[in-house]
Amino acid sequence: MAIYISTPEILKRYKISKGTLKNMRERIDDPFPDPLIKGHGRATNRYGIKAVASWESRNGYLEALEIEPLISNLS
Repeated sequence: MAIYISTPEILKRYKISKGTLKNMRERIDDPFPDPLIKGHGRATNRYGIKAVASWESRNGYLEALEIEPLISNLS
């Protein structure tokens, strides 16, 4: 199982732009998780899959977007 999800994968998953992701990360209440690995140059940021899955669950993204959970068990 993957432990990271990349920026392009997140953009595709939520059907959003980079600007929208930036806004989500800057929210005051429950911001999108910060990347664990910051990309440099052409490399992309990588986010912890558990943090993203937990954030999705708390914010109702699974139901609203009708997407499958990133991981099956949020332990």
